[in-house]
Amino acid sequence: MISLLSRHRKALFIAVIAVFLIGTFVGLGGYLFSSRDTSGTVALVGSVKIPYTRFAVRVDQYAETLRSKGTDVSDDMLKQIKQGMLRDMIVDALLSIKADELGIIVTDEELARDIRNTPAFQRGGAFDQDVYFSVIRSQFRDTPQAYEAQRLQQIKTNKFKQLVYQTAKVTPLDLSQAYAQEHKGVMKSFEKDKAEFTSKLQQQRALDLLNYYLRQLSTQIEIRSYLDQREAGA
Repeated sequence: MISLLSRHRKALFIAVIAVFLIGTFVGLGGYLFSSRDTSGTVALVGSVKIPYTRFAVRVDQYAETLRSKGTDVSDDMLKQIKQGMLRDMIVDALLSIKADELGIIVTDEELARDIRNTPAFQRGGAFDQDVYFSVIRSQFRDTPQAYEAQRLQQIKTNKFKQLVYQTAKVTPLDLSQAYAQEHKGVMKSFEKDKAEFTSKLQQQRALDLLNYYLRQLSTQIEIRSYLDQREAGA
């Protein structure tokens, strides 16, 4: 079941640098719980609220995609999807906070270009404002302002991931040593495998670096989950 979820997740939620945090980041520890008023919120990451409505829309869309591929989404699987989706959203919030610390910004033009190039907001291959407003209301169950704020955060997070990927350099010596270690000293196919192995090693180093940042952030920033309360109708 978990491998099935992973295969579909890869198709739907591939990151800018092909690094998948769900299931690999273990630094969050136990979520903290509070009974204070957080109406409409599924989690708090520092002062950043993750709206329950946005979370529910993502879960519904993902589950529907699985069903369209012939997967029977059981209650247990849906529970896994919700837990994984919440962790993804918490991780994105943490990385966005780190991006802010580093001074990474997203310009109005970058945000506008992202929205214009989203196929769901187009009609006849071109951006259509009426379609945009309609899709935001009907599919995302959100306001344009809230959607744009969320997209800005995601673009900023992706910029940070790209920066981490570029930082995770692989030297020729690193490459040959890692290849020799993985292949028990047999270098016969090194030149043939070089490009693919370089990419894989750089992605793994980027993932390790991201997890390092996340472990740091999770000890500095309070994380509160209200999923159980929201699911219980509290």
